[in-house]
Order: sequence, then C-alpha cells, then structure tokens
Amino acid sequence: MTAVQEKSGRTLSAPAFSTDKELFATRYKQGGRTVYGVALTPAQITSVVKRPDPLATNPGNRRIRLDHAQAFARYFIEHEEWVVPGIILRAPNIFSFEQEADGANLQIGTVRYPERNQGDIQILDGQHRILGFHLALEIVDAQMEKARNAKATARRVQDANAVKAADQEITRLDRVRDRLASERIAVEIQVTDDLSAYRQMFFDIAENALGITASVKARFDSRKVVNRALPEVLVHPLLATRVDLEADRIPASSPNLLTARHIMETLRVLTVGYDGRVSKRLDKELDEKVIARSGIDFFDALLEAFPVMQTLNNGQITPEMIRKTSMLGSAAFIRVLAGAYYELIQNHAWSRSAVIEYFSRLAKHTNAPAHLNSIWKLHAAPEAFHADAFGPNQRRQDAKGLVLSIVDWGVMKEAFVDAEPQPAPVMEVDEDDALDFAPSHNTKKLEAELRAEDAELAEAGKARARSVKKG
Repeated sequence: MTAVQEKSGRTLSAPAFSTDKELFATRYKQGGRTVYGVALTPAQITSVVKRPDPLATNPGNRRIRLDHAQAFARYFIEHEEWVVPGIILRAPNIFSFEQEADGANLQIGTVRYPERNQGDIQILDGQHRILGFHLALEIVDAQMEKARNAKATARRVQDANAVKAADQEITRLDRVRDRLASERIAVEIQVTDDLSAYRQMFFDIAENALGITASVKARFDSRKVVNRALPEVLVHPLLATRVDLEADRIPASSPNLLTARHIMETLRVLTVGYDGRVSKRLDKELDEKVIARSGIDFFDALLEAFPVMQTLNNGQITPEMIRKTSMLGSAAFIRVLAGAYYELIQNHAWSRSAVIEYFSRLAKHTNAPAHLNSIWKLHAAPEAFHADAFGPNQRRQDAKGLVLSIVDWGVMKEAFVDAEPQPAPVMEVDEDDALDFAPSHNTKKLEAELRAEDAELAEAGKARARSVKKG
C-alpha cells in the first residue's frame, strides 16, 4: 500500500484519497443472486441513494406518494423509539468484496464500489422511507437554521426567555441529527441488472407482504388515545364476542356485528363529533379512561333503547339476522347514532337518559330497508339513504347531514317520530307490462286479429262515405 509523507511527519495512506465507497458487509446468496447486507445510518442512506422523485416514473417501482414520505419524515423526527423494516436496493455488479471471515454460506468483509457508479444503485423496496430520510434531513437543517437565527435575534434584544426556548429547540434538533447519523437500518443490495428480473422481484415482495388493516392498527398503535381506550370498550357485553379484531369490513354472513376499526371510529365520533378530528394537541390532552367510559355508556344506551340489540345480547338472534332486518346491523348507522348522541349531549345539553328515551322512540323506525314511506326518505335529506337501503349513505357530508336531521327531529319534537311507521308502498303493475311481444313467440293469431280489425274499420269508413254521398 502506497503512502504520502506530509511535512508534519504524518503519513496519509492511499485510501484517504480513494474515490471508492466502502462498507462493512455480509455476502450471501438469495434466489441465485449475490446479495450484500449492510447496516447503514439514515444519513448514509441519503448519501448512497439519490433522492427519489415523486414526479418521475420508475420502471422498476410504483409511483411515489409524497404525502406518505412526508408522514414518515415526521414520524422519524418526532419519535425517538422509531422502528422500520429493512430496505432493499438493487444494482448491477459494480462491487468488489474483500473477505475477512467465512461462515456457513455467508462471508463477512468489506464491499467496495466506485462513487462514480453510485447512480447505478436503485431502490427495490423502501422508496417512501428513503425519501422520508431525505426530507427529514432537509427539515431538520431548515429548523436548525431557523432556531439559530431566533437565538441570535433574542440575544440582540436581550430576551432571555426566547434565548432559552431557542436553545431547547437546538438541543432537540441535535438529538434528531444524532439519530440520523448513528442509528442504523438493515439494507440489502441485490445484484441484478435485468429489468424483467427486478420487476418480478418487486412484484414478489408486494405479493408476499401481508398488509395491516385499520382494525389491527387500532389494536396495536398505542400512541393514539382513542386506540388506547379500545380494549376497555371491547369487553362490553354487546361486543365481547361479536367484534372482528382483524378485518376492516363485515361480510353479510359474518358472526360478528362490528370490527375493531368500527369501534375505534365510533369512539372518535363520541369524543369529537361526527366530522371532528383528534389533533396532536388534543391527543395528548385527552384521557383514554374518559373515552372508554363514553364508549361503554353509548353501547349501554343502544342496549336500553333498541329492543333488537337486547335480543342480540340475549343470544336470541345473530348479527347476520340483524343485518337482514334492521339498520342496527349497519356500522355506518351505529356511527350516525353516535354522532347524534354526541351532538345532543354536548351541544344541546340533553341528559343521557333523555337521549336514550328519544332513541327508544326512534327504534320502531329502524326496521330495514329504508323504503319510500319511511321517515328516512320522507324527512331526511334525499341523499341520506338510497331507496330500500339497509344502511345510510357513507359519504361523510351525507352522513353528517343525517346526524343533524336526527338531532333536529329530537329537538323539535317532531310528531312523525312518535307516529307508527307507514307501510312500504305497493308498486302498481301496468297491465301492458305483462304483454310479451318477444319475436320468439307465435304472433300470427294477433296479426290476423289486427288485420280483421283494420278491415272492419275500413268497411265502416266506406259505409259512412256512401251514406254522405246519398244524402
């Protein structure tokens, strides 16, 4: 190895001038391909892989969603206990490998590649995470500059509190920078330059990945206060054995009434209203015990007000039977009731017992479907229910309109709520609709009758003409 002697006496080795990138790595085989496994910091990843462009089309990957990458950048910045799966890159064989140890079908050593070939390294899986790391670096750099400027300004005007706040922000950003430069992620580099091969690899990765449903997220994401309240509500007698903890939707034949996602969305409505949002600030301020209590009270109210729910709770009918006969089998309708429950208690100062009494009067109108003579079609907005639907329209603005209609009916003490439900309209049958003129049928008899009728009319016309002439 050659070296250069400085005047100071210090010796610089040739690698100090090298333009090769070198990484400590393992080398192994996967699917017949050579794979290098490395552990890189987020900062190293941004130096190895160029910034993905959300506007560009990548022949070996899907289009990037910028909002998803931005959300990941925020996640990394805000959570010191972050966790992400490994990243997979692809590249042609631009590498050399110096082996230092050998294991069972695995070599350990140093992988090198020329920096001028860095553009050959492409993303196979993890493009949103990689763009997120690029964005996180940019965000932290911009915020650091802003904090330093704020500190300099505060010093000039001798504002001690502002200096302290700026110092705290600089310290926070330094911690994020430390994580970017020190914590690591598993990265695989698959050696391949065959376009069809890495397209197939991308498909295989996506095909074999099991996506996570919103129900599973609700059960495991403990950072959200509504999710933390979920376990206490799931033990409610009406729900304990009737909630699908994995899926997001309920098939018609399911033995479950709701999913964990439906319960979580209902808890959100009971907390902030039908179209309310739990902001980050509110998420920190809310108490999951209070949210859980509200959820339990609501499902208790459903049991008290709606006989069909009592029958279900007693095991006399199944959720599948409810879906065929009652709007209470619709998760969307339960969420609408939760919205009305919230509005009446929070914004109209109703007592819980008053809401239950009102719901009990609505109960007789909840038989499904919503026919044209039902209060849902006669008195709610036309778009709230499609004709003969078993549940309300789930468009947010339509559902919110239905919530407000139910609230208005209660506040205005509408008489139709107490009236007995009208029967479904009987469809009139047009007798002509029963005639079948299909060409496959024998129409000779009908044609003969029409010819005879035409001849009779013609003869009558001639007779009238002769009579006029004689006169």
